[in-house]
Amino acid sequence: MKLFCGILIGLMIFSSCSSDDDNNSDSTSIVGIWKPIAEVGVCQDGSEQIDEYSISEQESKKLSFNTNGTFNGFYNGTWEITDGKLFLTENGITDEATFFELTNNRLRIGSIEENPFDDPCSVSVGLSHYYTEYTKVE
Repeated sequence: MKLFCGILIGLMIFSSCSSDDDNNSDSTSIVGIWKPIAEVGVCQDGSEQIDEYSISEQESKKLSFNTNGTFNGFYNGTWEITDGKLFLTENGITDEATFFELTNNRLRIGSIEENPFDDPCSVSVGLSHYYTEYTKVE
């Protein structure tokens, strides 16, 4: 889980979206280069707390999923999607993304079980889950 949390921390950034990103021919493939656009904490009441990051960070923290099953970015390793679940392996340690969504050139990777970041929700509401949202750039 530490690897997964490290990937999320290392890859968080924000940028604006362009309509060109939404027009790629293979919009549901994880293969490609992704840039993080937001870190989102979803509270149990459904409200969202969104952290935006600078454009300079977005360029330096892109994540690339390759056709040969490897990924490169802040960390490097292998990836696999099995039964709709994303598994990331680095240095022989495999972690499952407990929150994973891939649709229309959008990728969300996060956790339901643990939150390595400060809880952005009020004490009475509590955090439901969090994720880093990416948009496909190539």
